[in-house]
Amino acid sequence: MKILSVIRTMNLSHGGPPEVLRNQIDYINSKKTIVQVLKLNSLSFFYLFKILFIKSYRLRFYKFIKKIDIIHFHEIWSLKIIIIIYLANKLLIKHFFVGHGYLDEWSLKQKPLKKILFKFFFLGRAIKSSSAFFSSTKKEYIDVKKNFKINNPFIIPNGINIDQFDKRTLEYKKIKKILFFGRIHEKKGLKLLIDSINSLPSSYFDNFSFEITGPGLIDDFKKIQKLISRYSLNKKILVNPPIVRKEKFQYLKKFDIFVLPSYEEGDSIALKEALASYMPVIISKQCRLNIVEEYEAGIEIETNKKSLLNGLMKLQELDLIKMGYNARKLIEEKYDNKICSQRLLNVYEDLFNETRVSEDWVKD
Repeated sequence: MKILSVIRTMNLSHGGPPEVLRNQIDYINSKKTIVQVLKLNSLSFFYLFKILFIKSYRLRFYKFIKKIDIIHFHEIWSLKIIIIIYLANKLLIKHFFVGHGYLDEWSLKQKPLKKILFKFFFLGRAIKSSSAFFSSTKKEYIDVKKNFKINNPFIIPNGINIDQFDKRTLEYKKIKKILFFGRIHEKKGLKLLIDSINSLPSSYFDNFSFEITGPGLIDDFKKIQKLISRYSLNKKILVNPPIVRKEKFQYLKKFDIFVLPSYEEGDSIALKEALASYMPVIISKQCRLNIVEEYEAGIEIETNKKSLLNGLMKLQELDLIKMGYNARKLIEEKYDNKICSQRLLNVYEDLFNETRVSEDWVKD
């Protein structure tokens, strides 16, 4: 079986999808199923138009695409995707989308007119023609179902490669380091976090420090730095540039607590990596991982200053070492990449064989 995964880029600075796909490929290719990657940022519109309108280019593309059994789209808001689907439908090749948070309520409200028009003219029909729809959370499935006609939905969470995160023994520290680790973007609730830190009593910083690390646009970094300076928090919040992937696993070991007050999340890889690194977490309900409280591995908050402040203050009362071990246990039991990628492979096999053996298909 051959899978073609179509994604904007495999550059890890572009958020979770490249990391998710990298993990899936590592496992699925080891199971004698071939996953190839088509990166949209290396595919020009000019070349796609030549495929559409010049017979020799079209025949060459058909020769390539005929060898593919299933196309898995990791991108949604792109006209390039629509052209590829048009060509794939000509050859009756099965294809499906994964949400990756691109169709949640918050995202749909960003540049709404552009998205309404794209949905009306292109995306609605593209999703309707798909063989299935892949959501990583139940909430994402519900959001997508409200706005699109979808076929054969299934839900599988994102997994992480837990073998990359060493097992270790936690020790008491006088000053606990709290980390925001993720894309520098308004969606992630960074302004809310900095506003809340500014309202903490000065005695709080005798026991806790804050760092912000992640990729982002220069303008977004400037906004964050300006806000920190306005509150005179430069000595209390350290802002770091993004780190390279090979350094990430050692880097996360330096921290004790993870915070992510996002206004909307798909299925955060950074959050799961923090849990795998033995970090208790403070996360918004929009992170859609309420199981952290069930495992006593974290605190869920509302996306407002009062709730986040209460969560930060509550850290002073908790057994953070015990919560750190619970965090690791949660990932080992629920989100190991080997488990999640095998579930995806089972769905691929169902689509290929036109069966419904997998337990991850949504039963309406």
